[in-house]
Amino acid sequence: MRRFRLTCAAACAAVLGWTAAAAAGPPPGGIPLDQYSRTTFLSRCGLLRQQTAEWNCYVTRLLADVERSHDPAHELPRIDRRVRAGGGYLESNCHMMMHVVGRIYARRQHVTLENLQRYLPRSNDPGCSAGFGMGMVMALGSQIGQLGPDGAIRLCMRAPTRFRSYTCIHTLGHAYMRLYHGQLAFGLRACEALPQSQSPDCAQGAYHDYWLGIAGRDSASRARNAVTSPRVLCERALRAFVRPCWYRYFLELPPKQLPGSAAGVRRLCRALAGLQRVGCVGAASLITSADPFIQMRICAHLGADAAGCVYGVNVQNLATVSGPRRVKLIRDCPTLPSSARDRCYEWLGTALAVVTNGRFGQLGCGWLAVTGRKLCVDGADRMNQALVTVS
Repeated sequence: MRRFRLTCAAACAAVLGWTAAAAAGPPPGGIPLDQYSRTTFLSRCGLLRQQTAEWNCYVTRLLADVERSHDPAHELPRIDRRVRAGGGYLESNCHMMMHVVGRIYARRQHVTLENLQRYLPRSNDPGCSAGFGMGMVMALGSQIGQLGPDGAIRLCMRAPTRFRSYTCIHTLGHAYMRLYHGQLAFGLRACEALPQSQSPDCAQGAYHDYWLGIAGRDSASRARNAVTSPRVLCERALRAFVRPCWYRYFLELPPKQLPGSAAGVRRLCRALAGLQRVGCVGAASLITSADPFIQMRICAHLGADAAGCVYGVNVQNLATVSGPRRVKLIRDCPTLPSSARDRCYEWLGTALAVVTNGRFGQLGCGWLAVTGRKLCVDGADRMNQALVTVS
């Protein structure tokens, strides 16, 4: 494995104080969300009709809830349940709010790499829990840098589930970018030093932080003279990093007209070919809908682009549903063009195994017909390899 040494300047990463972070307000850009949709958990914040005030109210109260519990590892799963039950604006934004809460909590409680596992949420939920864990790891960028690639991977591999180890690896990319003040070349070099089974997922985190910086979101840094076009930036990427480069672009810098159909996806990716087109189609698919079943219906109308479309299906949104719903999703693979069906079975087998920590490969794939079952199992068996496009 190639070693990657950190410069002394990297240790000087800026630390934001509580007041500045809490007063930042909602991040600009991103997918437009209905700020007035009904929320019942922490509902008093929803009475505020100015979005910055509403955002800051939720961040402040969520932080207070976590600190009051003295046990974020078990409190965050409870918050996940309350937020999902309450729905609305908070549910849509909790992941990003918890980035802020996690960073503030880590600094105020003096979280270190040695005691991090004590605080990480005991949950696979991709919403509030994942956001909080990511926020804490982002705050530990200088400590992570000092670990070197071997130590960083050991840190992530201590996670008790595959989804949480993936989330940790993805967050390493964010942490490296914060460590290097948004300098993508340095962030990617740190990711390249990781094993091939993890480096693309780290790179996705680095590119994600880069696009956050371009959008002015989540306190991410924007480098001077930064490239703002994914068509330019991703063309320069290592082959293994092309899809990671594209994946979060439209999520953080959405087009004026969101793609709600196959035609909309094609419009965003016109004139692209090869792996660049696959990356773009997956990124465009990601923002068509939060509902993976709706996304699959869009993929079914994409012809030669259908396989790339499947990579953007929000499988993580089925992490907390019943098993039959997951089986129902992969049973939609035959609705895709024949050229995409094998890839569909394999990829959904992988992604569904990840969000169930392998159980789907053991239990869910068996509900499929023989051909689909084998492809599903093969995909599930690859869940510990680089995932590249899981959110």
